[in-house]
Amino acid sequence: MDWLVGYGPPPEKFQERLEKVAEGIDTFRSLSRLYAENPRNIETMFKLAQKYEDRYDDELTEKAKKLYRDVIALDPDGKKGTTLYNDQEVTFTEYADFSLGSLAAYSREATPGPMKDFIEKYPDSPLQKPAYQRLTYYYGMRAPKEEALEFFEGYVSKYPDDPDVLSSYISRILRDKDNVDRGIELAEKIKEITKYNPSARYRNDLAELYVLKGEKEKAEEAYGERFMEGKVSGLTYDLMQFASFWIKNKSNEEKAVEMMELALKIDPDRWYNFRTAAQNYMLLGKKDQALEVFGPEFAAENKDNASMLNSYAWFWASQGENLESALDAAKKSVQLQGAYYNWDTLATVYQSMKKPEEALEAEEKAYETADDQIKARYKAKIDQIKKEIEKKRLHSILD
Repeated sequence: MDWLVGYGPPPEKFQERLEKVAEGIDTFRSLSRLYAENPRNIETMFKLAQKYEDRYDDELTEKAKKLYRDVIALDPDGKKGTTLYNDQEVTFTEYADFSLGSLAAYSREATPGPMKDFIEKYPDSPLQKPAYQRLTYYYGMRAPKEEALEFFEGYVSKYPDDPDVLSSYISRILRDKDNVDRGIELAEKIKEITKYNPSARYRNDLAELYVLKGEKEKAEEAYGERFMEGKVSGLTYDLMQFASFWIKNKSNEEKAVEMMELALKIDPDRWYNFRTAAQNYMLLGKKDQALEVFGPEFAAENKDNASMLNSYAWFWASQGENLESALDAAKKSVQLQGAYYNWDTLATVYQSMKKPEEALEAEEKAYETADDQIKARYKAKIDQIKKEIEKKRLHSILD
């Protein structure tokens, strides 16, 4: 009846294809019947050729080639219909030419001629870049070295800022173990292009090239411990961002928690990820889990880290929970580092505990140790705490 080769998300789109099969729309059976009724209909011929090509069977591939050639013969100017390639419109004739070039480039007796003819014939086609990509198999694996060099130099000159294009040339250089300096030049360019989101695959190639040149220190610099630490850090950041986004928006929460917990396992040395996890657990109403990842035990394990203790104390003060532990952490952070921001956090904890007198004393310390440009902020907080004390005194009198 029909065949659908491969699956790709989203499932709804695949379901649409299955429903068309059930309805008999553009199936192998329906196209075969239409072709028998009218063997000169361009659209039917083209779609049936694609069905034959999709089977990856030598006998059926030959049938596909014949149909593609018939499409071109009947409509050499490409005026009798179009199809879509990645949402871009191309004529049946143009796509048939492209398909013949692809089949030739990938066949057992691979030849680049038909696809090179396509590239020359359709210079403005949306299929230009895919055509070059199809040829990288032949020139990357089968072509003699000099022919390959000529092709890849033309390819990278046409798409000089595409890392995948440059990488395809590098793959051939690594295969030949020759022209290494050119490979390094290309790989360093990829490094610059992708510096904000470096790829391990590209860096692996750069390191391979430096090893071939006998420069192992540069290979280490490009693809060593520091690089992988950065990838781990970037991945955990992305996982935590994903978790925080969906938890904040009260959706996809099960997957969010799964990704958050994965981040903590991958990179257990970044304490601020544990704080973020605790924040997310609190948003989910899971106080026990928040305390498990960022509670008294965690604070005890990091008792010599003033910055962590300060953040820990501030977090729980803002939550109004776990305040005794927060107070211990804030006091310890002040002992380790008597900076104004640590004193300010201690004051904030005391405020959360409804102890304004102690909060005032700590905030005055923050004011004394603060830089002149931010003293005003702490002065305002002192005034606020004094109002809390006065309010407390009045309530005491009334009671």
